[in-house]
Amino acid sequence: MRILIVSDYECDFTRVLKSCGAEVECVDFKKVLKTDLTVYDSFCVLPKKSGTYLDARLREKLEEEARKGKRIFLQAIRGFLGILCEEPADSTKSRMIYIGNSEEKITGLFMGDLLDDEANLMCVPELHPEDVEPILVYQEHIIAHTHTEMPVQEILKRGKPGLWKAGKNILWAGFILRNFNEARFSPRAKWEAVIRYVARWITGGEPAFYPTEIVHYGTSEKLDEPKIFECCRRKAIERGIGWLERFLEDGGKGGIKEGIAHNITPDGNYTVLDGVRTDCTGESAGAFKMYAYLNGKKEYADLASKMDGIVYGPMLVKGGLFDGMVRWCTSSWNVCYQDDVARALLPGLYDALYMEDATHLEDICHAMDFLIGTTAKDGLRIARTDTHDLTELEMEKLRQQEHGFPSAHYNAYYHAALLLTGKASGEKRYIEVAQKGLERMMELYPETAREQSETEEMCRLILPLAILYQTTKEEKHRQMLYRVSKDLQKVRHPFGGYREWDTGYKAACSRESREECSVLTENGDPVADLLYSSNWLPLGFSFAYEATGDRWFHELWKDSVIFCLKTQMFSEKEHLDGAWCRAFDMELKEAYAAPHDVGWAAYACETGWTVSEILMGLMMPEIFEKKKIG
Repeated sequence: MRILIVSDYECDFTRVLKSCGAEVECVDFKKVLKTDLTVYDSFCVLPKKSGTYLDARLREKLEEEARKGKRIFLQAIRGFLGILCEEPADSTKSRMIYIGNSEEKITGLFMGDLLDDEANLMCVPELHPEDVEPILVYQEHIIAHTHTEMPVQEILKRGKPGLWKAGKNILWAGFILRNFNEARFSPRAKWEAVIRYVARWITGGEPAFYPTEIVHYGTSEKLDEPKIFECCRRKAIERGIGWLERFLEDGGKGGIKEGIAHNITPDGNYTVLDGVRTDCTGESAGAFKMYAYLNGKKEYADLASKMDGIVYGPMLVKGGLFDGMVRWCTSSWNVCYQDDVARALLPGLYDALYMEDATHLEDICHAMDFLIGTTAKDGLRIARTDTHDLTELEMEKLRQQEHGFPSAHYNAYYHAALLLTGKASGEKRYIEVAQKGLERMMELYPETAREQSETEEMCRLILPLAILYQTTKEEKHRQMLYRVSKDLQKVRHPFGGYREWDTGYKAACSRESREECSVLTENGDPVADLLYSSNWLPLGFSFAYEATGDRWFHELWKDSVIFCLKTQMFSEKEHLDGAWCRAFDMELKEAYAAPHDVGWAAYACETGWTVSEILMGLMMPEIFEKKKIG
């Protein structure tokens, strides 16, 4: 059997086709115009861009071969025979549903299985869609994780064909699939079933080759052995620090870039989030400082100092009505989120309390004073403030409100920063505000104002509650810490992470959101969120163990670290190697979740929030130990 591939270059799919045992030839789109198509039995057409119109000369000859009954596979072209496709449209928030077809099934897939083609461009039938038989159907914002029970009629009514047959001998993909591996189509096993099916359909043979995954997740070492665990922990830190260094702005003098967005193009390219955020810069500086402190590497301390020059320099307002306000980021100069401020400044408090460096304590006190000046009577602050809304009168109104926003997402780390500021400065007023705020949230718990999920709220509360008990030593505060920590164990997955859970689906960014969105679709999904939930636990549990001395918390810390060691990315791609993605499916054992978020879905990697917070959590017990030894 002779197969002709029309493609301008080698790709994942051509390599698969060449392994099928058929006689395969590959020509580019110029040379094919002079090629005799009549000598071939089957064709595979792989243009570079979605929405390509075939050259009229090629189309005429190829349609003639189609009328002879020869098999032809088409990728994302605008028209063939009597079928015209629409202008390409972004598929980032869409996935495809497998519905099969009347003649044959794809081995390894079941009706309703979901497949994600990442940030592709779907080019789907516009005219005469009745002439096509869908196999995979695009649908946007599917409220399901890996499988839907939606009836076929509803799938077809609301969806658009993604992979379809036109007659007996035309198989047509409405998306770019040629570099499916580079683009990290997921779930990987389901896409392998599709790719093998298409390859067999074209060539008649079974592929002997399938590309190795771009990313391997986690170590395969036996982490229950103490020496191996310790070795892997240190290696994970080294690799994470190396990943952070690749995103520095002007060698750290300009801070650090935010990281990588979720979107992966059909050829495997990523969007770098190149804005400089204060939180990411402060958190990453914290990871570098701890690494320098524990390993005697002065160059990383110097690097962190340069980054602190951004946090405590242009991003900190000095003087005037907004004295002490910490700016959110370079693109939102006049916005202040207390959670972001806290995460940016907490490393400076770790310096002051545990690493004998109080350089920035005075600035941190100013920042906390500004936040307190816009905090309600119950110790809770609204989600954010904007300078164009703030006057002396408006700030007084905020202070006189009975209640602020009872959300751990927005306030818990603010309280942690207040508590540590009080401990470092000796000023009780910071501790008093934090205590009021945390006690108020725990009065409402578990019905706090959720942002992403109930799981996030629990994970966010561990650190501040641990510091609260460490500060006051009051029994009621110890009970609060244990209550939340035990509740959290109810959503632990056997793989070691914590499932996203949201009783009643009440979170602001729950599954229905069309903007920032949870990676949860249904309670029970085996997905862990390392941007908003599980990422906080190594640091939180390390403080809980330090506060209580209870070995149970040490085991929880170790368990959370092992989860991180099993989910860190290994890759030859420098922008991936050493990082953690936002979402990890603990049963598929790969990054995967609903792609509904505007930019921070499953494959997003944040310098702050995720990577630096995990790294600090991996190092914090060592910091505590070194402090005790003196």
